[in-house]
Amino acid sequence: MVQLKPFESNGPYRTVLLYTSRMPPNIRNGYTAVEYLTLGLVALLEPCTSYDLKREVERTVSHFWTFSHTALYQAPPQLAAAGLLLEEQEDTGRRRRLYRLTPDGRAELLAWLEETSAHPIELRDLALLKLVLLGPHASPGQIYALATAQADYHATRLEEFKELAARYRPEPAHPTRLAALRFGIKWEEAALEFWTELARDEADNLQAGTGTTPRRDTDLTVTVNSSEALRDSRARPL
Repeated sequence: MVQLKPFESNGPYRTVLLYTSRMPPNIRNGYTAVEYLTLGLVALLEPCTSYDLKREVERTVSHFWTFSHTALYQAPPQLAAAGLLLEEQEDTGRRRRLYRLTPDGRAELLAWLEETSAHPIELRDLALLKLVLLGPHASPGQIYALATAQADYHATRLEEFKELAARYRPEPAHPTRLAALRFGIKWEEAALEFWTELARDEADNLQAGTGTTPRRDTDLTVTVNSSEALRDSRARPL
């Protein structure tokens, strides 16, 4: 089974999307989503090592699909034992294990790719969870601080995705990667817009009431920069 772990730190929170249903949709014919991911990446990189797969995951699907790296290292030998990958070991040097798709592996991958993935999506966002629970416990400026931190985080993520889009654009062999990136960019734009608006609303509420009131010329810098990043991102087409 794929082990999915929410990301948590003392700073801004990262949104994790999980697919959920009564019967786990990440299991097909006894193979997990990580194993199908392994087949797909081997098809792109072959011959490749487990470390090659890890690096490719870090620069691509890790932005929207999180799982244990242990599962990724375990998948190639298991798929080789099932006849879906061919495992070769170098005779000299580092004696690395290299993997290629077998005909059965390619057939299994293509059959999986042909299926639709219309499954419910569970959104796990710790910042939204705190926003729901703060209610009567919120101290003056607490929601404002949460919103500005999240706006800054999503502005950074938006720029990262824009940089990835610029990097992939010259690769005509992988047009679907750009399509996935467009989803990520729109997701980050929506999150940035939400948290920016909330921060501005909270700033207005604080200035109209009592308690710790942020100074618009300093404390709103993050939010202003974030909203500018949002406008700039929408002005630059993929």
